[in-house]
Amino acid sequence: MSPPRVKTRDRILTAALRLFNEQRFGSVSTAAIAAEVGIAEGNLWYHFRSKRALLDAISADFAEAIEERLRMRPSDADDLIEEYVGLLACMQRELHTFRFIYRDRADYGESSPIILDHIGGWYDRVHEQLSIYLGAMIDRGLLDWPRVRLGDLCTNALLILRFGLEYQREMDPAAVGDLDSARWTVERHLTLFEDRLDPAAARRFHRAIEQADLQS
Repeated sequence: MSPPRVKTRDRILTAALRLFNEQRFGSVSTAAIAAEVGIAEGNLWYHFRSKRALLDAISADFAEAIEERLRMRPSDADDLIEEYVGLLACMQRELHTFRFIYRDRADYGESSPIILDHIGGWYDRVHEQLSIYLGAMIDRGLLDWPRVRLGDLCTNALLILRFGLEYQREMDPAAVGDLDSARWTVERHLTLFEDRLDPAAARRFHRAIEQADLQS
C-alpha cells in the first residue's frame, strides 16, 4: 500500500521553512520555493498569495508547537530530572525547527500578528513553567536553592536557553543548529545551579543531556 500523498500546501510550507532556515527569509523568493517543491509559481500563489502569507502560516505552526510544549508539567514519577531535560530538549527543537523566525526578524520587519499577540504571554508562561520544574526539584530535595531567589534563577535560565544559539551564531555561524550547539546551550544553563544539586541528581542531569533528542 502506497503512503498517503502529501498535500501541495504542506509541501510548500515544508520547503519554505527549510529554505528560510538555510538561506534567510529575505534571500528566498517564491519562485525558489516553487522550484524546490517542483510546481509552477502560479500554483504556489494559489495556496499563498505572498511570501508574507507563508510567514503567517509558518508562524501559526510555531505558535502551535509552543502551546503544546507549554502544557508540559512534571509528573509524580521519580524521573523529574529526565522530564525536565525533555522539556529543555523540546525548547531546543523549537529553536532549531523555526530558527529563521528568531534569526531573521530584520528581514521581514514586524512579526506575524499571532506572534505579536502572544510573545509577552509566552515568555511569562515559560518563566512559570521553568519555576514549576525547578521548584519541584527543591521540594523533592534535589536542588538546594532558596525559594525567594527562584524567580531570578528562572529568568537567567530562560535567557540562556532562548539566546544561547544566537550567541553561538555570532561566535561561529556555521555551527548554529547543530547538535553540539544545542547541547552547549543546555549545559550552560545547568551551570547556573549545578553546584546546588544533589550529586546524584547532577550526574543524572549530565546523562540525560547526553541522551536527549535536541534536534528536530
